[in-house]
Amino acid sequence: MIESRIARRYLWTARKQAHTAFLSLISMLGLAVGVAVLLISLALLSGLQGQIKERLIAASPQILIEPKHSNTIDDSAAIVTAASRLGMRDIEPVISGIGWGANEAEHRGRPMRIISYPPGRAPAAGPVTWGAHDAVIFTTRDFAAALGLDIGQDVTVVAPRTRLTPFGPVPVWRKYRIVRLLPSSGEPNATDAWLDQNDASSLFATGGKPTSIEMFGNPANVESVQSQLATLFPAVQVKTWKEINRPLFLALRLEKIVMFATISLIIFVAALNLISSLSMLIMEKRPSVGILRTLGASERTILSLFLQLGLLIGLTGTILGNIFGIGVSWAANHYQLIPLPRDIYFITYLPFTLEPSDVIGVNVVAICLSVIATWYPARVASRLDPIEAIRDAG
Repeated sequence: MIESRIARRYLWTARKQAHTAFLSLISMLGLAVGVAVLLISLALLSGLQGQIKERLIAASPQILIEPKHSNTIDDSAAIVTAASRLGMRDIEPVISGIGWGANEAEHRGRPMRIISYPPGRAPAAGPVTWGAHDAVIFTTRDFAAALGLDIGQDVTVVAPRTRLTPFGPVPVWRKYRIVRLLPSSGEPNATDAWLDQNDASSLFATGGKPTSIEMFGNPANVESVQSQLATLFPAVQVKTWKEINRPLFLALRLEKIVMFATISLIIFVAALNLISSLSMLIMEKRPSVGILRTLGASERTILSLFLQLGLLIGLTGTILGNIFGIGVSWAANHYQLIPLPRDIYFITYLPFTLEPSDVIGVNVVAICLSVIATWYPARVASRLDPIEAIRDAG
């Protein structure tokens, strides 16, 4: 098209005017910096969020079964059989509850979240040994420290139920010996203690029935398994790992949206520079615009000409930003250019992961802002009076 050829010629000849060329260069570099910074920031955020999601998938069950109208699951054996048939590999019926942990010697206590471990899968114990019929418990370091307890000492656990005696209802309690202190996850609802499945059933009076069932398998198939289990067993709730961690995922998504919107302001400022550079170019090309109008060019032709001129500047800056941003992100991740201390962080280097949707979104924003910023100067140029424009040249 003739407008495209003239726009390219205007942009090429603008290099001879130092002031106009400088403004155009600043506009291009501004867009390039904004695009590159936004791409690198999103790549870093996506890399860190990807690490968090991988750890959530590894640590949390892919499917969690919970009862709807009771405290325990009645048909747990049938659910386990069906889940195994559907491809879930590791299925663990779990008994969990909240009790009151106390150090009787120091008269200290606090609530504790207790969960069972499957028979034969107890965590490795510390230096304390115990017999097959001894009541033992595994606690976190934070919980033991809060009560002033250590390995080998006894903790009194009061269950959230009572039993009837000749003297009236009294709370049910048990004493357990601490055989190992485990690290705490630091989460608000983290587990404080682990009991054998039989001990947990006796403490919470579940009659051997689990309060939940945790299933591990292929994360890609969990939605299909969820729908089939929900259809087969309507008396239970079937949640996937995404639904279990929904608040965290929503927070991560909001964080990404806020970062995208904030850093996009750099591109917005660069677009404002594009307005000034294009306005200066229009002032210098007033005579040429007048000549084009006298030769029969319409307002729409002039508008399209300068819109394409601004788009060329914006595209050039966007392409440069893509080259730099994608290149830096790839190199930083591939060569692990930013290492982290192994004894402090859970990762050894800062990961950078560029998602195609992020790259497309950044480019769309940059190009749209370039077109919007170009519209007003191009509209002014299209309404120039050709006679006055030629007279100004003389």
